[in-house]
Amino acid sequence: MRLNNGVRWIGLGGLGAMALGACSLLPGGDGDEGGLTMNDVLGGPDYENIDYDAQQRAFEEAVAACMRNEGWEYIPVEYPDMGSPAEYTDEDERERIEREGLGIAYYTLYPNGQDGATDGFTDFEDPNQEYVNSLSESEMTAYYESLYGTEEEQNAGMSTEVDPETGEEYYVGSGWGAGCQGAAGEEIYGNDPTQDPAYWDAVSVYYEELDARVQADSRITKLTDEWSACMADAGFEYDAPDDFWGDGYQAYNDRYTEIMGDANWNDPFEGWTEEQINDFFASASQDEIDKMFEPEPLTDEQRTGLEALLADEVKVALADFECSGDYYDKMSETYTEIESQYVAEHEDELRALAASFGDGE
Repeated sequence: MRLNNGVRWIGLGGLGAMALGACSLLPGGDGDEGGLTMNDVLGGPDYENIDYDAQQRAFEEAVAACMRNEGWEYIPVEYPDMGSPAEYTDEDERERIEREGLGIAYYTLYPNGQDGATDGFTDFEDPNQEYVNSLSESEMTAYYESLYGTEEEQNAGMSTEVDPETGEEYYVGSGWGAGCQGAAGEEIYGNDPTQDPAYWDAVSVYYEELDARVQADSRITKLTDEWSACMADAGFEYDAPDDFWGDGYQAYNDRYTEIMGDANWNDPFEGWTEEQINDFFASASQDEIDKMFEPEPLTDEQRTGLEALLADEVKVALADFECSGDYYDKMSETYTEIESQYVAEHEDELRALAASFGDGE
């Protein structure tokens, strides 16, 4: 049995840097079998039992209360319920792969799916848009500053990091942002220590040690070697799923970028001044706004290239599907055992670390 809805095992070598928000996807994430997990002891949220819809509604109510205190009208936004199948089977996954491959080219070829179906956001309208459009330009600026914070306040929540491979600097956010959105995030989600970058700086050494122990386990290496040999028989050379979902996936993504060229990165407002952009959003209808963001029609050459890419994606994704078998279940069982042993050895120091972030048991 595979992980449902296309979710795949995240490479073992990357676990140390993963956000705990994904822990429900990791083996051993609920602590029901085999002893305590890292998440149990470190005090992360119980992801499997969170009512995300209720949490989102509470967030929107908090935003509305804050905006009213700032003197604005704000209707809590109710986002479409995207739903999910009650039971997602291996056959469902195979059908998805045969249709979408790795999901790189498919949604450019078929933005609404091959059957023309639309998602729940197609007809979604922000209930606050009419009120915002009624404001003057200066009022609208003040409204958004209340909602999202001023530019200075937003920048205060950003930090600069450097890509270790390219050396390029990029900005990352921290905390819950600014304005009423930030205040609501802090109120509703602020008791989650895993959202603090300092938390991950502190716990990363433990995850790295756990990763190293998992990767060195003979059961893990045997499973990985079997997967790699199966993929080679299918004509694909990858040493491990990490390589497939890392460099391998990137290679297919690079092909997509080459096929699409500059059309992949077009800015509909290139050459516009900030004032012109603001005026457009203040006066344009939703249809006019949507039209601005419609992609350019594919050329014959682009469509041919994308169709060939999709066919190759389907082949490699199906090979992985067949070679995986019960790989992920076995990986999960082994990881759970190793994790519980590791936690038992380091429980006192892990609990002390969790307590230092105010969320220890």
